[in-house]
Amino acid sequence: MQRKSLEIVLAAALTALTGCGRGVPRTEPFAAPVVVEIEAGLTSRQIAETLQATGIIRSKWAFLAKRALNRKTVLMAGEYEFVKPLPVSEAFGTLAAGRVKLYPLTIPEGYSRFEVADKVASSGLASREEFLRMTADPGPVKDILPAAESLEGCLFPDTYNLARTSTADDLLAAMVARFREVLAATRKQQTTDLSDWETLILASMIEKETGIASERKLVASVFHNRVRKRMMMQCDPTIVYGLLREDRYRGKIYRSDLQNPHPYNTYIHAGLPPGPIANPGKAALEAAFSPAETDYLFFVAKPGDGKGHLFSKTMRAHQKGVAALRRGERAGRRR
Repeated sequence: MQRKSLEIVLAAALTALTGCGRGVPRTEPFAAPVVVEIEAGLTSRQIAETLQATGIIRSKWAFLAKRALNRKTVLMAGEYEFVKPLPVSEAFGTLAAGRVKLYPLTIPEGYSRFEVADKVASSGLASREEFLRMTADPGPVKDILPAAESLEGCLFPDTYNLARTSTADDLLAAMVARFREVLAATRKQQTTDLSDWETLILASMIEKETGIASERKLVASVFHNRVRKRMMMQCDPTIVYGLLREDRYRGKIYRSDLQNPHPYNTYIHAGLPPGPIANPGKAALEAAFSPAETDYLFFVAKPGDGKGHLFSKTMRAHQKGVAALRRGERAGRRR
C-alpha cells in the first residue's frame, strides 16, 4: 500500500475510534494526579498499553494509529504527571514535547556554596562532598572571572525545576548559566570603576549584611566609600565565611575570631576579601554595580526590636549607634 493511501486508512481508523467514543476520555479529573513512568526503550505498543492501563487514554489502538501517522516523532522517556484523562492526540503531544513532571529546588539568596551543597544533598541529586568537589572547579566561569578559585558567588540563587532524571551536573550548568545572564544584565547599570570580580565580592557582602531591599544600595555605598578611602571593610560575615572554610565557626563571632589572621578577616586585612563569601541575588548585584551616592562610612544594627541598620558618616555617630545597640541587647537579656 502506498504511503498516502496508508495515511488515509490510518486517519480514517483514528477518526472511527475516537468518533465511537473509544478514544474519547472521561472529562472529570482523577481523584489524585496519576504519575506514569515512560522508560527509555519502550516500544510504541508498550507506551500505548501503559497509558491505557493507567486511564490516561481509553484506546491503545487510537494511540497506535496516531503513532503510525507520526512515525518520525520521538516520544520522550521520563516521568509524566496527568491530572485527568486526555484525548489521544493530546497525550501523544505531551510525550512528543517531553513535558515531564518537574520538581522545584529553591536555592535562597545569600547561601554559600557549602549551604548550597547541603541543599543539593537533601534533594538527593548528589552528596554534599560530591557537590563541593564539583563547585571547587572555577572552570565554567574562568573566561569571565579569571580570578575565581571556585564557583562561590556564581551559583545563582533561584528556583530550578528539575526532572526526576536530572543530575547535579544539570543543576550546576543551569545555576552558572543563570549567573552569567544576570551578571551581564546588572553590569549595564554600572556606575563604579570596580571590576566584575570586585563587584561580585561586594555583592556577596551586601547580601549577607542585609535582606532589606531599601538598604542594599546604602550598604553598598558604605563599602564603596571604604574601598575608595582604603579603609578596613570590617565586615562580620567575611569573618564567619573564613571560619566556615576552615570548619572552625562556633555559631557566633568571638574576640579571638577577630584576631585570627585568615585571609577573609577584614578587620585585619585591608581591602576586599580574596573572593565572594556567598551567592548574591540580582538585587545585591544591582546595588554593588550602582550604589547610592552617600558619605556614609559606618552602619550598625538598630537597637531593640528595630529592623535594619543605622547609617552614619562619622566614627562618633557610629559609636553612639553601637552603644544604643548594646543597651538594647542588655535590656533584652534582662526581660
